[in-house]
Amino acid sequence: MKKLLAICLTVGLLLGAGLAQADQGQGEKLVRDLWALFAAKDMAKIEAMTSPGFQSLHTFGAYGKAKQMKLLAGLDLGPYTLSDFKVTEQGPVTLVSYRVSVAETIKGKRLDKKPAPRLSIFIKTGEGWRWVAHVNMKPVK
Repeated sequence: MKKLLAICLTVGLLLGAGLAQADQGQGEKLVRDLWALFAAKDMAKIEAMTSPGFQSLHTFGAYGKAKQMKLLAGLDLGPYTLSDFKVTEQGPVTLVSYRVSVAETIKGKRLDKKPAPRLSIFIKTGEGWRWVAHVNMKPVK
């Protein structure tokens, strides 16, 4: 949790220091591709594109890569809509905030389809794009 808070504070400081507003296309494509992998339950590709140091933050707690992969393997998605993309980049790092409307089951609980904010952070490496962090603000009751 402390690492993720440090990442979020760093991102906030970088935003205040003048991260460049990015071309929407690449960031939006990364998120859309990731959601297509979620829907297809292609865990091999999701795991391959996820950084070893990955962290996520949910309303129910912070997860590292192994715990996030387990959560995603059990994810049951219905049809989804992605909207309101905001993309910012600094060097090889791309931050994408967006809203998702989806009927999903997380941790055995079916959630409503109300749009909820998400934030995903990607970094471009020599091997391609890696998913390094994710924030899901949809409450799980």
